[in-house]
Amino acid sequence: MIYTACNKQNIIFFFALILLISSTIVNSFYVSGQQQQQQQQQQQQRQSLIPQLFGNGNNPSLLNNAFNKVKDSVVQITTQYKSSDTNSQLFDTGSGANPTPTKYGSGFVYDKAGYIITNYHVVSSPTNIIVTFNDGNSYSAKLIGADPYADVAVIKLVDPVNENLVPVVFSNATNLKVGDPVLAIGNPYGLDNTLTFGIVSQIGRLLPNSDSGYSIPNVIQTDAAINPGNSGGPLIDLSGAVIGMNTAIYSNTGAYAGVGFAIPSYDITRVVPSLIKSGSYQHPWLGISGAKLTPNLTELFGLPRNYKGVLIDNVVKNGPADKAGLKGMVIQVDNNGNQRIINKDILIGVDNTSVSRIDDVISYLDIHKKVGDDLKLTVNRDGQILNLTTTLTPRPATTSPVDNIPPPLLAPGPDSNPYSPFPNLPQLPQLPDFKLPQLPDFKLPQLPDFKLPGQ
Repeated sequence: MIYTACNKQNIIFFFALILLISSTIVNSFYVSGQQQQQQQQQQQQRQSLIPQLFGNGNNPSLLNNAFNKVKDSVVQITTQYKSSDTNSQLFDTGSGANPTPTKYGSGFVYDKAGYIITNYHVVSSPTNIIVTFNDGNSYSAKLIGADPYADVAVIKLVDPVNENLVPVVFSNATNLKVGDPVLAIGNPYGLDNTLTFGIVSQIGRLLPNSDSGYSIPNVIQTDAAINPGNSGGPLIDLSGAVIGMNTAIYSNTGAYAGVGFAIPSYDITRVVPSLIKSGSYQHPWLGISGAKLTPNLTELFGLPRNYKGVLIDNVVKNGPADKAGLKGMVIQVDNNGNQRIINKDILIGVDNTSVSRIDDVISYLDIHKKVGDDLKLTVNRDGQILNLTTTLTPRPATTSPVDNIPPPLLAPGPDSNPYSPFPNLPQLPQLPDFKLPQLPDFKLPQLPDFKLPGQ
């Protein structure tokens, strides 16, 4: 009886084991089949995306559809200047012995009233502005407002008789992600309505602007080809909506090198209404310069290796940061020439938002603040956390964002022993040579000398 019970248990265990193994095998085949099916679907999606994007035979492409939505909104801008330095200018033809310095750029229609958006560097100080549409119609235009700091300008058509103005549609660039497809439309080298395709290479770049002395924050980086003449043209998504304005390239030659930059749409839509209304835009200003903390600095200051913050270098006298009590660092030099930071402020937050680079501070002010707003500063001063408050003021019109003076140096102390040797502060990396695309020089071909028969 016991033997029979054991046999039954063994048989039950054996069949349970067989059932478990069979279930595992079946489940394995099912999962494998599901994975193969998903891989096939992804492959089909990739294969179907290519003809959708670039077209296939008679089927229109997504690129062509996007282009057709915007082509009548994009314009070529021709500006003429008076200049005594004729060797450094670009010239048109047909003006005899006194050629007129001429620049070419791009722009796009903002509204039905005839306002056109472009880069400030395209229309700065012209004597004459000509706007040409896709249908070949040309009109004079006048400069309405400009923001040199953001490199944005608004011009307005003079008496655009019977012109069907097609304003662009804006998309919020805050939704952009790295890898998103984008298209640049403009007039490179005067070739009107040229389309180039690429992706968003990165977002949130800080673009140096040597002309104004202030960097442009939150800039879009793209590999879509941008060349001389593209400045002021739109950067669009696949729906045809404007996500930015093509502004600058990184190049050692002045021509396309795979790195282009566009001002984001949310900056444009924030600045343009003020330019139309008052001719200018006031940027909020804090009045500091600073550097990102490095592991060497954090170790020197006795902070955790990956401590985040902006080491304040200089504070502009009587600026908002100065009035809040923020201080630039003080360096002491001993009798042997060794340096040591003895007073320092590390900015670790603005309005309870953490910051680790000066770019973070500039971007936060650009997106979230306006002149007259209060700003909370969280500061680590030699290990003590301080909360300071200031009121933002407009950027000074004639000075750079910070005074070009070194941090204050104290005279050598009477005893150099307490001061460990401290090398010179690490230099910030050299910024690449950003160039605004040089506007091209176009000349009409010389016509042959035709003579009538018998002459």
